[in-house]
Amino acid sequence: MNLGRSFLGFLVLALMAGAVLWWGVSNGQTPKPASSAGVAAEPGLLEYERNTVEIVERYGDGVVYVAVRTAPRALQLPPGFEFFAPFLQVPPQEGAGSGFVIDKEGYILTNHHVVEGADQITVKFHNDPKEYRARLVGAAPPLDVALLKVEAPKDKLVPLVLGDSDKIRVGQKAIAMGNPFGLEFTVTQGIVSAIRENPGAIGDESGLVPQVIQTDAAINPGNSGGPLLNSRGEVIGINTAIFTPTGQFGAAQFAGVGFALPINVVKEHLQDLKAGKTLTAEALIQNRPRLGVSLVPLSLYPERLRQQYGLPETGLMVQEVEKGSPAERAGLKAPTRFAYLQLPTGEALQVGVDGDVLLEADGLSLTSIVQLRQVLYRKKPGEAVTIKVWRGGRTLTLRVVPRVLR
Repeated sequence: MNLGRSFLGFLVLALMAGAVLWWGVSNGQTPKPASSAGVAAEPGLLEYERNTVEIVERYGDGVVYVAVRTAPRALQLPPGFEFFAPFLQVPPQEGAGSGFVIDKEGYILTNHHVVEGADQITVKFHNDPKEYRARLVGAAPPLDVALLKVEAPKDKLVPLVLGDSDKIRVGQKAIAMGNPFGLEFTVTQGIVSAIRENPGAIGDESGLVPQVIQTDAAINPGNSGGPLLNSRGEVIGINTAIFTPTGQFGAAQFAGVGFALPINVVKEHLQDLKAGKTLTAEALIQNRPRLGVSLVPLSLYPERLRQQYGLPETGLMVQEVEKGSPAERAGLKAPTRFAYLQLPTGEALQVGVDGDVLLEADGLSLTSIVQLRQVLYRKKPGEAVTIKVWRGGRTLTLRVVPRVLR
């Protein structure tokens, strides 16, 4: 859709009616009431179409094209070949993705993988060929989130409104905006197909993104970092990954299964990102509700060790219980006897052999720490998790209320 011609058509219609058309964009995160007079005047548009067109025309200019470039780098050569280093360099690399403005200060959200390792970041606004330099302010690599800031004229900064991803309903409308395959400013539309446990599409192995938004709105390479919006024009997620028929995430094939990072996960850490922090998995975990235990999966224990001490085949063995933690209050027990495991790295790891073993959390069988985190992070403040525990050959059930531990 050509927004320039559409805008001119709006003015002509308004002038013919003897009216003056005016609209503005919010300076912050408060949406203005929709003004659909111009869209409603378009003949032949269905109400569903009017809604999409209105959102695109109100917020489309807040979606940016993100371009990155890395400088040439010398190759790491083996000893004795250093002489050739000046002549052998990794050529500069270029890439592109999407992002969106969140306020009039020039802050822009995108995916971390879009700008990772970049020496130069530029953004372009819709219908403006000029490139503006941007800088990386903060990042949360385990969440695949990055915050940029651009110095640009205020009239170029059209903030998008951050919605509430906890209120998403499966089947509701979903609008994706971005720059797939470098095709600047593309809009696709579909529905929220599912809210599901993260299948490994977003984030790393820390499990700090327990759930993702699945959508059938077309998402392709270049859409990464762009917004997924609802029918009110609110951002409900950041488009991040696609699932291909080969079962690979991020490959250049669209199969109707895309994944977006829920925007509430980002909002939780926005102030830290604006403060210039790079949030590691450890830092993020400290800000999440925990039980207050350290754990080792029994899958790491050799079978002979499990048999020797009569341990279950699966579960999470408690290693330590923090003082004053929810785990201590619930009565979880740390081990008093220990053994050593030989890791593939050659290191020896001391593990308990007679502590409590967490078998289930809210009915979910536990084989990894990530699974436990996914259960905990879905809890509302003050809400308990039901833990099935193996202790010395018998099982018991405990209720624990996770909380943030500093």
